[in-house]
Amino acid sequence: MNLHTCIQTSLEIVLMGIIFFTNAVTSVRPRMDNDVHNVTVIEGHEAILPCVVNNLGRHQVKVIWQDKWKTVLTLNDRRIIDDERFKVDNPRDGHWNLHFDKVKYGDQGLFICQINTDPPLIQTVILSVIVPPRILSEPNENTLIFREGEKVTLTCNATGMPKPTVTWYRKSSVKGEPTDRIGTAGEILNIYNITRHCGGVYECEADNGVTPIATKATTVKVKFPPEVKVASDTISQAIGKDTILECTVTGYPHGEAFWEFGFKRLFTSEKYMSEASSYIEEEQKLSIYLTIKNIQSSDFGEYFCFASNDMGHARDKMVLEEYKEKKKTTPALISTTSSYHYLNSRANQPHNQIKEISPYKSKGRTGVSLEKNELINGQSDKRKLPTSRPEASLQILGHNTGQKSQLLWTFYITLSIIWFTLIYQNCLNV
Repeated sequence: MNLHTCIQTSLEIVLMGIIFFTNAVTSVRPRMDNDVHNVTVIEGHEAILPCVVNNLGRHQVKVIWQDKWKTVLTLNDRRIIDDERFKVDNPRDGHWNLHFDKVKYGDQGLFICQINTDPPLIQTVILSVIVPPRILSEPNENTLIFREGEKVTLTCNATGMPKPTVTWYRKSSVKGEPTDRIGTAGEILNIYNITRHCGGVYECEADNGVTPIATKATTVKVKFPPEVKVASDTISQAIGKDTILECTVTGYPHGEAFWEFGFKRLFTSEKYMSEASSYIEEEQKLSIYLTIKNIQSSDFGEYFCFASNDMGHARDKMVLEEYKEKKKTTPALISTTSSYHYLNSRANQPHNQIKEISPYKSKGRTGVSLEKNELINGQSDKRKLPTSRPEASLQILGHNTGQKSQLLWTFYITLSIIWFTLIYQNCLNV
């Protein structure tokens, strides 16, 4: 075999191999996953529906997306319908994912990705749309007013997918205290025979596992007649002074509230000043103040705090009386000293002849003093005058105790000298 023949044979073999390989590749058909894909998305978010074609190779295919009504949405990467929310994403060969934004609850259902092979291949995607809970409110529903003793019905109409569970809470009027759960789960809350203590803010909470949780607050106010309580039944003040009368009114709604004297309403004037103060955290309470200036005798008597509303009225009494300062009295004191006081008189002179001692003043106290060597009837008496204060006795006792101590020390020193002398002589004899 010459060189030319060898080369020709080799080329034929290579060409046959290329043809065989090409036929083998083109004979592999495209394939799609037959499994059903489930996609769940929250309403208002973007949905991505997958479509993957395997073994596409050199096959020229057309890919279309259809919805549950068999409407063609896209062809390859082109949008067919007018809805601008839809588009096809082809990030790499064989992927034809359908994107659409701002999904609505009505968009859920069956979607089909199809290629035009013979027979056609399809991939099914089921779209589920979940909806966060919402609470439907009617106008003028934020604040409700009832009369004490009535039956109250609160409603919380909640929607969402899946259907939400409604729970009721009552908020505390005191900051920092926890919110109390009340009643049972459900869209309706009944309060029977409501009282003034049942007023406040009621909140319903709807939850279906999809964020965010929906809430609705309703303020319940209870109407009841006023109650009046004065700060004190009696108050005293001196003539010429000012004073303030105070009372607390509890009721809803607040109507008229004022002070009366002689069953006449007192207005702000040169003589009186009337004021009212409300409580921030307790809407039902109100304090009423009356300032009386330059009190005179005619101002003493009974004052009434009066309050009324469309549910009733009430009053309470406070008595204003004159304040008189009580005079303080202190007992007379006799001043003595720790030394002896002598009266120079005759030893046999009767004790009842001692003259009357005149009072004196010392540091605001009244009392009497006795001078040394005072003469009675011109004679000297050396009798000791007994003292009336215990301090003198203690000091005299102390004087005697000092003398005894001096004698004892003298005795101890003398005894010690004798004892030392005896021991010393004994040692010399030894």
